[in-house]
Amino acid sequence: MTRTELENQTPAAARLRTSWALAAAGGLLLSVGPLLGVVDGAEPAYTSWPLLALLALLPPVVAGVLLFRGRPFVAAGLIAAVGVFAFGRLLSDLQIVFAPMAVARPELFRPATLVAVTPSAGVWLLVAGHVLVIAGGLLAAGRAGMPADESEPPGLVAGHVIIAFWATVGLLGKPFSSADPFQLDRGPWDLPVLGLMGGLLLALAAPLATALAASSPDPDTRQGGVLGVSCALGGVVLPWLVAGTVTTGLGITAGPVIVLLAALMLPVLPLLVRVVRFLRGKVVRLLRGRRAETEDVALLSMRRMDVAAGVFTVLAAVAMLAGAVAPQIVLSTGGEAPGLASANLLWPAGLAFGVLGLALFASATAATVRPALLLGLFAMQLAAAGATGPVLAASKAGIAQPGAGFWLMIAEIPLGLLALACAGLAGAVERENIEIGKRAEVPVAELGAVLLAGLFAAGAFALPTVRGDNYTAATLVPGTDPVVSAALISSLVVLIISLVVALRSRPARGAAVLAGGVLLMGVRALELPLTGAKVVGAAAGPGTWLALASATALLVAAGLMGARATR
Repeated sequence: MTRTELENQTPAAARLRTSWALAAAGGLLLSVGPLLGVVDGAEPAYTSWPLLALLALLPPVVAGVLLFRGRPFVAAGLIAAVGVFAFGRLLSDLQIVFAPMAVARPELFRPATLVAVTPSAGVWLLVAGHVLVIAGGLLAAGRAGMPADESEPPGLVAGHVIIAFWATVGLLGKPFSSADPFQLDRGPWDLPVLGLMGGLLLALAAPLATALAASSPDPDTRQGGVLGVSCALGGVVLPWLVAGTVTTGLGITAGPVIVLLAALMLPVLPLLVRVVRFLRGKVVRLLRGRRAETEDVALLSMRRMDVAAGVFTVLAAVAMLAGAVAPQIVLSTGGEAPGLASANLLWPAGLAFGVLGLALFASATAATVRPALLLGLFAMQLAAAGATGPVLAASKAGIAQPGAGFWLMIAEIPLGLLALACAGLAGAVERENIEIGKRAEVPVAELGAVLLAGLFAAGAFALPTVRGDNYTAATLVPGTDPVVSAALISSLVVLIISLVVALRSRPARGAAVLAGGVLLMGVRALELPLTGAKVVGAAAGPGTWLALASATALLVAAGLMGARATR
């Protein structure tokens, strides 16, 4: 829509300008509130108001530039997405009014004594600012009543939502660490009811706003919504990260770092996908251009990409296994560091992924095992996440530093991604050169087994696999180890999507996808026997039994699909 066309739609344009004005006024109040001070009796931990003002004014400024440069749908999507986050921020700031000493907001005030502080005028400006931002978001929702100029099928919804779930995990963790007895480092779970509700709404806003934006048929709305989510996430966690960096007695935790990475990845994801699709298209066009010369070129190129995928897969597996052998931590005193039980889980994940890589070298098995790589890689990440937590905790406490094993374990990530990229290119060439018949109806037995596997998997990731004396293993709900919780959420989301893909795929491909799911659930089920030795009173939690049930159901479904593929 051009600017002239926008001006011709007077009611719709007026509503959109009104929504922007409300959001801008709200941003102005949010920038002035911290300058005036939100409480009497305490000062901010650092000079935070310039940063807070920048973060508050950035969304309406960007939206204003977009609006007056003829991009109304992008502006509307941005304003609406920021408005979704304002609900949770409103309740979080209201907690300052009713129980300020229970709030962990060093960017607004840092208690220096046990004497209770009292709310001042600045907090009411924050509340009023959030109300205006919400009003602007509600008006902007639905693109202020204007019809879209163009529409196209939404893509990347799953990728965007998975990234947003990582942000949810980070938002539910502790915002910073504190060695100051007067400055609490409370996460949402430790706050009174109002703060808890605000924290939960803020965490849920990330996947909700992202899903609504990414699933829109209008590309401008998608772009603006995702950009608004990134701005909102940055506005929440950057003050915490700065406080943990520049303030004495406070430190950075993993949660805000995860959120910031998610905020940076959300708008970049479409560009990365376009680059991959461009490279894949170049390969396919190249093959099509040479097809007249020889029919074997496509198969030869596919073979080379399978071999390349096998090389990177084996290298990733070797890095993982080397990480299990080498020391994960090095004591700061120079003494010998104890072995970490969590590193034992690297063995089955690395060995299974290595077997997949070796199978890619054989032309008879490469196409069969290729679809299992994705879930096999996530099995590796799930195992690595369990080993990452103790290393980061020891490093944060200053008693140890990451050892060679930790860095080898981290090195498998780019190698695994390269393996997936090569396998994806090989699959694209295969689809371009092999005739695929009509998809047959899925038998009831296969459908039932897959559905049961998905239900059991949800329970396996949501419930702990190990219980002990004063110990409960990490689950989907972020607690002491947000890295593991993020890996569990990502694994569950990818597994559910893969199950849907398996049901809609050719039997041979579907069986391979389900086999990858068996690897993932197997790693989850092995947590107790491989890592529970150092847990006092360790016993199997419900997550272990559900993981075994899910792996069994996946194995049955894969067997049924494989048998159907050979008929």
